[in-house]
Amino acid sequence: MKKTIKVMAAIMLVAAMVFSIASCGGTDISKLNGDWTLSSIDGKSPADKAGELGLPSYGLLNNYTLSGNTLTVSNYDPNSGNVVERAQFTVEAAGNGFTATDSNGGKTSFVYDSSADTLTYNAVEASGAASSYVLKRGATDILAAVQAASGASEGGEEAAEGGEEYSEEDYGEYAE
Repeated sequence: MKKTIKVMAAIMLVAAMVFSIASCGGTDISKLNGDWTLSSIDGKSPADKAGELGLPSYGLLNNYTLSGNTLTVSNYDPNSGNVVERAQFTVEAAGNGFTATDSNGGKTSFVYDSSADTLTYNAVEASGAASSYVLKRGATDILAAVQAASGASEGGEEAAEGGEEYSEEDYGEYAE
């Protein structure tokens, strides 16, 4: 009987330790504050993925700004010709990253890879396919990418709308 009590006490102590470690083991989200930019989608550059989808080369360029408990996503708006905030999320630290919650209660989990200094999240596309998005630190000058695509050929506007493809190296010059 004494042995059973000791074993039960040991199991409870180990369980308590595991839960206390798990609750303290989350990422310090303040270290993730700042600008992030879309680096790849399913291992492809945003320009290459945009081309596959029939979008302009800059069509999937997004900047993400994490500040405190808010994540803001910005991209190019062809109607205004400016980069605009498209969505804002409330952020809460979770595991080795954070969870972003939109105004409708939808949640997206971002995982931080400290060795690569990247954030990754998965999303289901309108087609029903799941895609993996990787973000790197910094911001992309989206307007410069749009202008580069627009001036890439004599077609100007047509080149921007025609889905002209640019490699990841082309975007490297726009990332800060």
